[in-house]
Amino acid sequence: MSKTYSCQLDLLWGDLDPYNHIGNVTHLRLIEECRARWMETVPSDWQGEEQGPVVANINLNYRRPIHWPARVEVTLTPIKVGRSSLVLSHEIVAVEPPLEVQPIYAEGETTLVWIDKKSGHSVPLPQAMRDLAGA
Repeated sequence: MSKTYSCQLDLLWGDLDPYNHIGNVTHLRLIEECRARWMETVPSDWQGEEQGPVVANINLNYRRPIHWPARVEVTLTPIKVGRSSLVLSHEIVAVEPPLEVQPIYAEGETTLVWIDKKSGHSVPLPQAMRDLAGA
């Protein structure tokens, strides 16, 4: 399972925290934006009125601060597919200036679980998501 998806995102002045670097909430927003773009590539209705994904867990290891202005690349890779869940590894790296080795700003994992929206109970992962994840 090695279908990696990546997107490049620009950071905004408003993403700065009181310490003059990009705050922890922005890291999560970057991962969320890339995940949303990745999920938009699914060729079917993976989120209907009755069921859809929720974030069950996010683990994020901060490696170095990101300072504004910056353009980053966020990568997502499905690493585990369960009955009703999908685990994605994610990484945020520097894009500019071009470097031989891109410094890693943050890395970790996100677990998504598909649920029945009325009951809140887990439901089987849609086949379209399994296909996208390479399962």
